[in-house]
Amino acid sequence: MRTISRALIVAVGLFSVGVLSLSVFANSLLVGTFTLSHPTQWSGATLPAGKYQFKMTRTQTDANMLVITGEKQTLNVLVFSQNTCDSCKTEALRMAVQGDSRIVTSLDLPGYHFDFKVPRMEAVKETASDSSAWVEQVAVQVSPAN
Repeated sequence: MRTISRALIVAVGLFSVGVLSLSVFANSLLVGTFTLSHPTQWSGATLPAGKYQFKMTRTQTDANMLVITGEKQTLNVLVFSQNTCDSCKTEALRMAVQGDSRIVTSLDLPGYHFDFKVPRMEAVKETASDSSAWVEQVAVQVSPAN
């Protein structure tokens, strides 16, 4: 009898894990990729240069979660309803660049626009020939989630 009880508990547990995995996958809104050619600051974290994947998923609150995953680091960004944008159709990651410093300022995805708080850029080294900040745009490839 004990063996049947344990087997039933294990079966229910495995079934629950499977159902939760499917529901998390089904809750994905957007998936995509982008490549950073330089180390970049984003929401207080420094992402090393490299290829990144992202996935926007629904949560149990009114916010969605944007999960950015690289080879060495993962970053989670909460996405609130005020970030929705009916006219947004492009995909682009924008960052402020000054000297060797890059900080993500905004992200456009189909149906969403995100502006990120950007701390004041650090002073550029005196050896830099141009101390003015400029904006760099990185292409983002987006696919609807399956």
